[in-house]
Amino acid sequence: MRILRVILFSIFTVAATLSFNSSSGEKEKLKVNEVIEKTIATIKATNTLSFTFTKSERIKGKMEGGSSEIKLENNPFKLYLKTLGADGGKELLFATGANGNKAVVKPNSFPYVTLKLDPFGSLLREKQHHTIFEIGFTYFGKIMTAYSQKINYKYKDFCTIDGEVEWQGRKCISVTCNYPSFAYVKYKVKKDETLTSIAKRLLISDYMMLEKNSATVDDYDDLDENEEIMIPNLYCKKITFYVDKEKYLPIRQLIYDDIGLFEEYQYLKLVTP
Repeated sequence: MRILRVILFSIFTVAATLSFNSSSGEKEKLKVNEVIEKTIATIKATNTLSFTFTKSERIKGKMEGGSSEIKLENNPFKLYLKTLGADGGKELLFATGANGNKAVVKPNSFPYVTLKLDPFGSLLREKQHHTIFEIGFTYFGKIMTAYSQKINYKYKDFCTIDGEVEWQGRKCISVTCNYPSFAYVKYKVKKDETLTSIAKRLLISDYMMLEKNSATVDDYDDLDENEEIMIPNLYCKKITFYVDKEKYLPIRQLIYDDIGLFEEYQYLKLVTP
């Protein structure tokens, strides 16, 4: 019996070692630069998609949530959105070049009046970090491209693969990218600039700038030429995202600034051609 126990112990030890080496080998095969670059490339190649979109954004120190059903075409940009939850039922339709480039909004509640709203206006941006044009993965791809350039593509110094996780029934790769030098820097406003135009050009958050400069700036277009404001030197300090191993799209995104969690986005029931 003692000999049998020794033999069995040896077999289990060898099996465990082989299993560990196999697992380690799989992790080594996943190079963080390849995962990030493939994710960006997949985003660029994806034009039409539909999904259930869930968000949580920090608004004046409090996380505000919401969810919607989305149908999206990136080029030319077309969007159909229907809100879900307690405030559900509202519909929004936008198509580039149609309706004077206004968003058509149906409240589907009293007084049942269809509205045409400026997609950059205060009504559509109330309690929102972004405009409708940042919905989907394209904006995330641009942020990651800007981040890659900022770190001079030295992914191994700033990014890690956390491992493989199962999330919402999908097998994913978890990636975390850091930017320890995240900070606010002084910026002198140029003629006709708005927070949104600055954010679009530099790929940073206009909402983040709005809150940071709230003492002197009341709205996204409340800027004067040569006015000095504080802007972030990158979109965020840290970002963790889950890449769906099948579709290779970042279906969960957690974005942090110098305070903590700034925004989280989830893409559920994702359908692509």
